[in-house]
Amino acid sequence: MDDTVLREAETDMPGTDDAEIVDRGGVHTSANASGSGSSGAPISSAASGPASTKFGRRSRWALVVCLAALGLGGWWYRDAVRPFVEPLLQTVGLAPSAPEAATTTPAASEQPTEDNVVRLDADGQGRLGLAFGQSETRRIILPVRTPGMVAFDERRVTRLKPRTSGRVLSLSVQPGDRVSAGQTLATLDASGVLDARNGLAAAQASLGEAQATEKVAEINLKRGSDLVRIGGVAQAEVDRRQVELAKAHAATLSAKSQVDLYRAQYERLAPAPGEAPGTSAIVSPINGVVTMAGITLGEVVDTNRDAFTVADPSQIQVLANLYGHDIATVKAGDRATIEAPVTAHPHFEGRVRSVNAAIDPTTNTAPARIEIANPDGTLRANMFVSVEIAADLGREGVTVPAAAIQQTEGGPIAFVRTGDDRFEKRDLKLGIQRADWVEVTSGVAAGETVATQGSFGLKAILMRALLGSTD
Repeated sequence: MDDTVLREAETDMPGTDDAEIVDRGGVHTSANASGSGSSGAPISSAASGPASTKFGRRSRWALVVCLAALGLGGWWYRDAVRPFVEPLLQTVGLAPSAPEAATTTPAASEQPTEDNVVRLDADGQGRLGLAFGQSETRRIILPVRTPGMVAFDERRVTRLKPRTSGRVLSLSVQPGDRVSAGQTLATLDASGVLDARNGLAAAQASLGEAQATEKVAEINLKRGSDLVRIGGVAQAEVDRRQVELAKAHAATLSAKSQVDLYRAQYERLAPAPGEAPGTSAIVSPINGVVTMAGITLGEVVDTNRDAFTVADPSQIQVLANLYGHDIATVKAGDRATIEAPVTAHPHFEGRVRSVNAAIDPTTNTAPARIEIANPDGTLRANMFVSVEIAADLGREGVTVPAAAIQQTEGGPIAFVRTGDDRFEKRDLKLGIQRADWVEVTSGVAAGETVATQGSFGLKAILMRALLGSTD
């Protein structure tokens, strides 16, 4: 009965010609206005009516609007939502691919399209601050840096000894004083002066006696020669007188030599004009500076003792200590620059005069003697200095500016400009390396243009391109 009432209520619903009748058993029965229907059709098979079609369209439009609203809201708040959404998307494998990393230099001007080649337009070169230099052939000069010490030139140093034994009467100078040639440094009360004067007087007397004897012998010989012609004397007597004359002449020559000897000795020891007799002066033979005084006032000295040392500082030497292979590299005539701890004149120029043939066993070095002009006496003996010798290796080679060299894991490289916007990387083999230029034995030819300042930027561009090509 209940089933019959339900069917009747559903059949009387307005607005439909056909209706679905649902029994309690879950089976739909469609009925038309005449009361006939079919039973047993499933629920999903009855969706073709006008009411269900209208409801489906509205549902789809509502779904589209909701999705659009969600999309707009997600785009608007994308930065705030991203930290929460991206982990979920990565979990299901729907995370967007990461954008390519931005480069530090604009890609439009960097075009490393070839291996070992960087293409960079004028704007890119300006941003890198590129500068260029020229490879050239030059004389290879190796700078040798070593410590050194200032010393007096041995050819300009004199060590004065007393010319005769005596007691020091006066001292005119002391170490550090400048003296001129012929200046008296000290005066001695020398007995040797009197001895020389007495010897000269005795020699002069002996010479006078010898000359008189020779004169008499000459007269006797002449007289005998006259007598022998008239038979007054025998020929043997004439011969004897001739021998006597020869002996007298020899004695005269001997006495004359003694006079010359004593005269020279006395003149050497004689006091300067105006000095007291019997005194001897110690006189400087050169212009220079007294560096040592070895006698004191009132002291008795002999001729074996150094009384003064005088050195001329206007031309001095620097002894540069050479080690190892530098001994064979440095040669006479090489230019040298001396750096001294002198504020007014810190640098001096000179040339190597010689390299010592013997090595000092204590330091295992060989000193190179460098001659330096020192007219104002700025450099002083025993001063420590720094020496840089430009050793000429006797050959020529291709060189590039030192700023053009870049170091990589594979060795040194340089970028050669082969076009206005084209830079080719070259692997190099280096020779002598200096602060201003570097010798290149392989990799760059003379006359090529190389990048100097800013070449590190070219290396960075090339390395980035090579790394990108291996990703």
